[in-house]
Amino acid sequence: MAKRFSTFEGVFTPCLLSILGVIMFLRLGWVVGNIGFGGTLIIIGFANMITLATALSMSSVVTNIRIGAGGAYSIITKSLGLEAGGAIGFPLYISQAISVAFYITGFAECWLFVFPSHSLLLVSLIAWVLLLIISYLSAKFAFKVQYFIFVLIGLSIASIMMGKGSNVSHQFSFWGGYQPGQFWTIFAVFFPAVTGVLAGASMSGELNDPRKSIPLGTLAAIGVSFVIYVLLSYWYAKQIPLAELRVNTSVAVEMGRWKWMVVAGIMGATISSALAMFVGSPRVLLAMGKHSILPFMDTFARINKRGEPSTAILFTALLALITILFGSLNQIASLLTMFFLITYGMINLTVFIEQSIGIPSFRPTFQVPKIIPFFGTVSCVAVMFLIDTKFSLIAFIVIFVMYVVLIKTESQAYFPDVRSGLLVFVAEQFAKAASKLPYYPKIWKPNLLVPVEDMQKLDFALPFLRNIILPTGRLTIFKVVDKKNSEELYSLKNIDNQTNDGVPIDPKERLNQELSLKVKGLRDENIFVETAVVQAPEVLEGAVTVMQTVGGLFFPPNTMFYVLNEENDQDHVAGGIVEKASDEGLSNIVLKYDKNAGFGLERDVNLWVRSQSPNMNLSILIALQLKRNWDGVLRIVQVVYDEQDMQEALNYLLKLKKIMRLPLDVEVEILVGNFMELLKQAPKADVNIFGMQEKPDIELIRNVSSVIGTSVLFLRDSENESALA
Repeated sequence: MAKRFSTFEGVFTPCLLSILGVIMFLRLGWVVGNIGFGGTLIIIGFANMITLATALSMSSVVTNIRIGAGGAYSIITKSLGLEAGGAIGFPLYISQAISVAFYITGFAECWLFVFPSHSLLLVSLIAWVLLLIISYLSAKFAFKVQYFIFVLIGLSIASIMMGKGSNVSHQFSFWGGYQPGQFWTIFAVFFPAVTGVLAGASMSGELNDPRKSIPLGTLAAIGVSFVIYVLLSYWYAKQIPLAELRVNTSVAVEMGRWKWMVVAGIMGATISSALAMFVGSPRVLLAMGKHSILPFMDTFARINKRGEPSTAILFTALLALITILFGSLNQIASLLTMFFLITYGMINLTVFIEQSIGIPSFRPTFQVPKIIPFFGTVSCVAVMFLIDTKFSLIAFIVIFVMYVVLIKTESQAYFPDVRSGLLVFVAEQFAKAASKLPYYPKIWKPNLLVPVEDMQKLDFALPFLRNIILPTGRLTIFKVVDKKNSEELYSLKNIDNQTNDGVPIDPKERLNQELSLKVKGLRDENIFVETAVVQAPEVLEGAVTVMQTVGGLFFPPNTMFYVLNEENDQDHVAGGIVEKASDEGLSNIVLKYDKNAGFGLERDVNLWVRSQSPNMNLSILIALQLKRNWDGVLRIVQVVYDEQDMQEALNYLLKLKKIMRLPLDVEVEILVGNFMELLKQAPKADVNIFGMQEKPDIELIRNVSSVIGTSVLFLRDSENESALA
């Protein structure tokens, strides 16, 4: 969109006119009458502190990013992501669009003060049509109309200040008849007066210099309006008895030097607020339309020849018209106020988060202390619940539902937001705290380190790995390649050798791409998977380097998972990796996959145990993981050489079930005879699990798999597992 507006016309004027509205003319005197001049100063001061904190936070963030169109929507989107921006943007837009109707209704009611015989609905519809024409023709023209309204409001304030006041003599009272229980009720009535600070930011896409205009124009509007509210409050307290102020909400009109001018000022204030929302809110809808955050939203991204978002303006007008026709919407008005406050709170929260996580990219030229956005965030939430707890909860629920919907919607727009940085920051803080606590086997879960020699082995191994680590385990998969062996790197399938620009892809990067493609399904299931390609003279050396490197991380793998090749030409590598893994404090799982049997029906698991086995803990934990994720049957099998040992073995297995807290449906079976011979008549299973000797015997693993006719796992404990915990 074209850059058309300066600080004064694009930010200062719409902000100031939105603040100097109906509350100032018709409710400020009532506030003074109820709480006195001193109490009113507190209310004005606290309300302006909230809006000032929001304005300062907004000023900080807009000097750190290219804000673009959409104002607060753009700020939140580019900082916390499209989902958060959309979740706030939709309610913010609806709030602004429906606010048009409320301001028009306020104008019509004031009109009837002068012409009581006229129809409220007819006056509202005429005002609606005129505002639609003005905003549709040109925002530039709309702002020129606001200059006239600006002068009109100024004259009306002067008329009030020049009024004679009441004929009844009274004494100036600083506190009046203040009662503590009234404070928040009165504050709730006054606060909507200061909810116009985003009016200028909504025009961000059409400002000549938004980084300069938004901070300068918004802060200037807050400062000027604060002075006006204080002066008017003082005048009310000095000139009119508090008792009269409490019961007469139209005292500004009656006591003004020129009543018609005050009435004109009220009309101007309401119509200018309506016009500001009529011009600003379609820009929010336009920004959301450009991002296509929902499938139908691109309709609102259309701009006419004059640079106006015509479709968005017409839709806004329709919402306003429906609101006018349905009449009084006091409860909805409360809900809309909640959305404004949530928006303010989110802007403050955005700045607080970016300041807290300490990322170098947050370098605003307009710096604010961290206490300011923190105060703004807490104050907005607190004021919401003080005003109306029920509608506050409804507003938060609506925002949450919108966020969930947008997360599940694939949008075409993405931004370099700080969400990942925030999560990393939180993880780092918890990691620091956890590092000070001792490790206990109770927190063990399968975090597997998986070396890959043959990429095709991942096709059958990954589904099995998934069933070992679900629901919260982790996978670290790495591929070791010989730096000098380029044949392997360039023989990959399904990966182009060049980019679309004809630039050769680095072989290592292509391997990373293939690994990422293979684990995409696991990541889609929200499983934590890391992949890496390591260059080394040979596989064992590369694997040792990886083990030593990841062992020093805060979240290290705890188990080496190795898949044997079909041929035995690399068995020496397998044995070396298992031994080195044990030396590095890792437990071991060696899989011998049977290409004929596979993993069968993925149901039955045989766990072969022997009394006092040093590998019992890991074996039981892995078996239970498979049983749970396969929804299958676990059978514990023990071999004895003599029938007279059967009862002792049975007692041992039953005791094992009890102390290990195994499920009641876990079966036990005792076989008598020679171990290798009994493998041929072993109970049918889809995978068989065995303990590994201290020195790995890869040939034995192959023989057992061949004899038993299934895929087998051989496991070795470290000192980090405990099935008793």
